[in-house]
Amino acid sequence: MASLHKPIVLIGFKHTGKSVVGRALADKLAVPFLDLDQKIESLYETQFNEKCTCRQIMQNKGEDFFRSLEGAALSQVVDLKPSVISLGGGAPLSVENQEVIKSCIVIHLTSPREVVFERICRGGQPAFFNSGEDLLESFNRMWDDRQQIYEKIRNFTVENDGSVDEAVFSLIKKLERYI
Repeated sequence: MASLHKPIVLIGFKHTGKSVVGRALADKLAVPFLDLDQKIESLYETQFNEKCTCRQIMQNKGEDFFRSLEGAALSQVVDLKPSVISLGGGAPLSVENQEVIKSCIVIHLTSPREVVFERICRGGQPAFFNSGEDLLESFNRMWDDRQQIYEKIRNFTVENDGSVDEAVFSLIKKLERYI
């Protein structure tokens, strides 16, 4: 495989395996792995001298604040080339973030919908779900809305429905056309 000259950005819904598969892909390609959520948390800690998870930031400061911080973090990590970057599920929704990642190789990682819903529910209701809405209804609405955006901005999609090694193998095979 030729060498990587620009970042690879993994997009997809929460709990599709972006971080796990991203780390394994970065190892295989011998490039750094960056998790945008970790960068957001680090940026928040630097600005406010307080440790908070992305969930806590979203709950305490609101979605607008969180998305602004997310955009700032994304602008910083995309400049680190070559690398593999895992984005949070909502990061690619803003047009500004889409502009930032369009120069990257954008890979949509997905998993079976029912598996993703089950994984999400294990941790309780996510901060980004509507609190007054049925969990499954909220999930399905968000899934459908986000899938349209992911498909519009991706270079290609990989189904993560087996082992991590299988997903990485599939990614590398498809990446050969882009590097």
